[in-house]
Amino acid sequence: MKKNVMGLLTALLLIFTALPVLPAAAEVTATEEASYELPFNVLQEKSDEVSAAGTYVKSPAEVKVEDGKAIVYMTLLDSQYWQSLKIQDGDKFVDAEVVSENEEEKTRLVKFELKDVEKTLNAKAHIIVTGIPGLGEYDKTHDIRFQFDASEVPVEEETEVEETPETPEAPAIEDGDYTIGFKVLHATEEKESPGMARFIETPAALSVKDGKQVVTFTLTNNEQITAFQVEQNDEFVDATVVSVDEEKNHRVVSFEVADFSKIMNAKVSVHVASANHTGNHTVRLAFDQDSIAKVDTPVSFNDIDNTWAKPYIEALAAQQIVKGKTADTFAPNDQITRAQFALIIARALNLEKQEFQGTFSDVTKEMEGFAYEVEAANRAGIIKGDEGKFNPTAPITRQQMATMIIRAIEFKDASALENVDTTVKFADVSHMSGYAKEAVQLAVGLGIIDGDVVNGEKVFAPKANATRAHAVKMVYNMLELNK
Repeated sequence: MKKNVMGLLTALLLIFTALPVLPAAAEVTATEEASYELPFNVLQEKSDEVSAAGTYVKSPAEVKVEDGKAIVYMTLLDSQYWQSLKIQDGDKFVDAEVVSENEEEKTRLVKFELKDVEKTLNAKAHIIVTGIPGLGEYDKTHDIRFQFDASEVPVEEETEVEETPETPEAPAIEDGDYTIGFKVLHATEEKESPGMARFIETPAALSVKDGKQVVTFTLTNNEQITAFQVEQNDEFVDATVVSVDEEKNHRVVSFEVADFSKIMNAKVSVHVASANHTGNHTVRLAFDQDSIAKVDTPVSFNDIDNTWAKPYIEALAAQQIVKGKTADTFAPNDQITRAQFALIIARALNLEKQEFQGTFSDVTKEMEGFAYEVEAANRAGIIKGDEGKFNPTAPITRQQMATMIIRAIEFKDASALENVDTTVKFADVSHMSGYAKEAVQLAVGLGIIDGDVVNGEKVFAPKANATRAHAVKMVYNMLELNK
C-alpha cells in the first residue's frame, strides 16, 4: 500500500508541476467568424522538456476570433482536481474563464485571450486532491508553461469584399407588457445548454417603457445559483433581483436588453454544498423576436360595476392609458382636469417625451405626473394654452375636451376628418366658444361625443365640466376610429 501511495504522489508531483495553461489570445488577421485548431505542448517549469501534464489537457485547443481578438477554448481533463487556472497577463496572473463543465466526463472548458502565439505562456495551476488513503490533503499551486504551434495559425487571404446591404433595424416595440421566448445556448456551440436551461424558466416577461426593454425571468434553483450576470457594454453586471421565494427555491431576476436580434452572453455562478463544488458557467441567451406577444393585463376597480363606462375604463386601464385614483378605485364621476386629460391623450397616442422646455409658465418640471406629456401634446398641436399658460389644474370642459380630441385625430390621421357629417344642430350653440364650434360638430359627427335632449331640444352643454368616465369613453372612441 505504501508503495502505491508513494507512486501516486510522485505522479501528481510530476503532472502538476507542468500542468497546462489555457493559451492566450493570438495576433491573427482573421475575420470575426474565423476559428481554427491550435496544437500546443505543456513544458516543465524551468526547462523546455515536455511535461507529462500534457495528458491532462486536450490538444489541440480551439481558437475563435471574437471582436477582433483570438480567444482560446481549452478542455481540462480530470477537472475535479483543478481549483483554478491562472494565466500571465502582463505583470499579473488572471483566472481563465470557465465556459462549461461536464461532471460526468470530469472535463472543464475554459477560455482566455491569446495575445502572442509566438511566446511561451506562463501559468499557475491550483490543485487539490483529497480522499486518497495515506496521501492526506494535497493542496499546491504549480508554475507551468505552454508552447503553441504558431505554424498552425491561418493567414487570411486577401479577397474582394462584396458590399452587403444594410440590415434594416427592427421596429421599436411600443411601451407595454409582453412575453418573449428565448433559448439558453451552449457557450461555444450552436445548441441548447441542457444543464443550465433547466434552471431558467421560459418564456420571459418583457416590459417596455420609454424605449427601455427590461426582461424578467425565474431562476428555478435559488439555493445553488449564487450569481447571475449578463454582458452589457462589454462587461458583466449582476442582474437585478426582483424577488426570492425560498419555499419554492425560486429567484426572479431582471435586466435590460438593448437589441433582441443579438445573442446576449451570461454568466452563472453555482455552488453545490453537498458536493463541495463551486463553478462559473458561461451561457448565451438567444431571444425570439417573432414570439413577442402583448399582455393586456385585466384591470378592474371596485367602484365601476354600476357605471356605463365600465368596459371603456377596463379597456384603457389594461393598456396603462388610464389609472385609478387608488389601486382599487377609479372615481368615474369625479371631474377631470385639463392636465389629466392631456396626459391620457399623450399615453393613448404614445407621444414622444423630450427634455423639459418650460413651454407654459404654469407647468413646471416638478409636476412630473404630467409636465412632459403636456409639452408633448403641445408639440403635436393638440393643446395650445392661452397667453403662455395652460391652466393645468382647472376642470376641463366638454368643448375643450372635444377640441383636444379632434386635434389628436388630426395629428394621427387627418384623413379621418374628411366627409364627416357636421349638420347636427344644438340649441345651445350660442354658448360655445368660437374655437370649439367646428371641433364639436366633427366630434359629434364621428360618434365620439354626443349631446343630451332637454325639453325636446338637443343641447351640448359646452362649458359643463366633464367627468373621468366621459374622458375615458372619448379617448376609447378616438382609438377605435384610428384602428
